[in-house]
Amino acid sequence: MSTDPRTPARRRARVTVAALALPAVLSAALAGAPALADTAPPADTASPADTASPAAGETAAGETAAEETASPAQVIADALAESPVYVDSSYEGAYSAEARERVVTVLEQHDLDLYVIVVPLVEGDEWSGEGEALASAVHDRMGGGERHFLVYDRRGDLEGHDLGSAPDDWSQPAFYGALAASYKTMDGQKTLPTLVEAAVEAALSDDPEAAYETAQQAYYDRTGQPPSGALMPARWWNPWVIGALVLALLAGIGVPLYRRLGRSRPGGLLRRRPAAPIAQHAAFDNADRAQLESLVERGERDLIELGERLSEDAGVAPQNLSRALDARDAAARVHDRMAREGATLADAVGVLVLLDLAEDALAGLRTPRRPCYANPLHGNDTRQTQWREFGGLRTIRVPLCPECARAVRDRLRPTVLPAEHEGRSVPYYEVPAEHSVWAATGYGTLTDDLVERVLSGGHRAAR
Repeated sequence: MSTDPRTPARRRARVTVAALALPAVLSAALAGAPALADTAPPADTASPADTASPAAGETAAGETAAEETASPAQVIADALAESPVYVDSSYEGAYSAEARERVVTVLEQHDLDLYVIVVPLVEGDEWSGEGEALASAVHDRMGGGERHFLVYDRRGDLEGHDLGSAPDDWSQPAFYGALAASYKTMDGQKTLPTLVEAAVEAALSDDPEAAYETAQQAYYDRTGQPPSGALMPARWWNPWVIGALVLALLAGIGVPLYRRLGRSRPGGLLRRRPAAPIAQHAAFDNADRAQLESLVERGERDLIELGERLSEDAGVAPQNLSRALDARDAAARVHDRMAREGATLADAVGVLVLLDLAEDALAGLRTPRRPCYANPLHGNDTRQTQWREFGGLRTIRVPLCPECARAVRDRLRPTVLPAEHEGRSVPYYEVPAEHSVWAATGYGTLTDDLVERVLSGGHRAAR
């Protein structure tokens, strides 16, 4: 928990609220309609300004074209450079100019780079309806650095996203500010202005996490019980929590005892079930071994088949043929290593990824297909997705298959490819880079030199 106070300082110049400046541009961009072009004069009608100053007319036309082509994220970023609050025109009725101006005044008096974004988020928009994707896109266009965003989400709550912070900085003012606001307004007093003001107040406090805990405890004190789906209370000795723990303990002791008594005599309440013929871990080990053998055999067959095609195909451009031969050679080296030292799942998958790179080169693709970063066995039908680490602030943008992308958006861990490291099974990308060329490159999704690394011996790193 952070306890360092933040010293107020006036860093922002007095500005007007961004929502009053550019709401129409964002609405037009989101709808995909050139709204600014609709207001332009007809091409065959010359305005007085056009007649008097052709250069000025050309400048205006250029500015209009630039505004029309600006992405929604760029429009928001440009507006936030002028004011820390951005509200789309569709929310003007729910969020008055006076209420917005109060928040702007408060933000001007602090040195925290905190911004408020209120736009309609819907499934299928540029950010897939995700507040985190919106915040990340705006953050990138504002030049990165440490910035904090409060984003109005589709549920009518605020999300807090703290981007660009140092890895050891766990203060997360926007994150805790949004949580505090949810508890402060959970008793039916929630409106857009009160929600934003409560979040800003908590985020700018000396200790945002403590502000969240205070708001959470106050809610419990008012209602007498936690809300459905709420986080664990900060003060875990709350009597409701103690009661729940006691019930869980009794259930943990009583249910097994009840089953044991029922099975201990004829006609008991529960019938005895026959023991499993083999231990479960053995069954899973057998399945894993069968999968590994299948992948190794598949790689061997594909190596032979691709080699025959490469030796016969004379219609391939020399540069493409060279790239395909290098990728196949890299796959063959990994396969030969497995034959000598024993197969691993990570290497077997690496062979298949390298063969896909060879196929892409043979087909003349200038940009090879990218496998799913979480698990290359999920295929190459991927799209770049923002993935935020669990319990942290860092994010990466990697290609993910639709299923893994959905899991990441729902803040769930996708089904990742496992690898053995120091006697433990871990996600392959958690193996230190010096021990795995696959982790170091994300199977070619993080860097473009996977083939070169393997050919130079990178695949022989310690397992």
